[in-house]
Amino acid sequence: MNDKSKKIIETKPIKELAKILDELNLSEVSYSDGNFSISVSKGAKVQSIQQMPSSNSNDNIENAEAVSDYKNDPRAIKSPMVGTIYLQPEPGANKFVNTGDSIKIGQTILIIEAMKTMNPIESTLQGKLIKILVENEQAVEFGQPLMLIE
Repeated sequence: MNDKSKKIIETKPIKELAKILDELNLSEVSYSDGNFSISVSKGAKVQSIQQMPSSNSNDNIENAEAVSDYKNDPRAIKSPMVGTIYLQPEPGANKFVNTGDSIKIGQTILIIEAMKTMNPIESTLQGKLIKILVENEQAVEFGQPLMLIE
């Protein structure tokens, strides 16, 4: 094996993300810059992601705070898997649900794409939708609060 086939992993961005993970009390954090993307989660799992939806870093901080605020809220519907959120059945279509809608148990509220499979997510709660905590095409982690039902 020659030296060109060896890959050198830069540890600085991993350490910086781990520090942010602890400071914001998150279970996972991701960063993307051009073709470089990295995700760090507690449990020492690090994975490279080829493509991520672009978003503003301030939005990411606000979303991380919202996740922390609602993690143990009994009104929260949580993500059953890691994936990408879609709030409507197809581009240009109406959302599955909107703030203020009456939600029934078993009603499809969004789709999570995981490993190129579209998974309809049904409500586990019944009541009025008071807040949508995720954005369309946002990456989510397992157990992340998605919506609040009152």
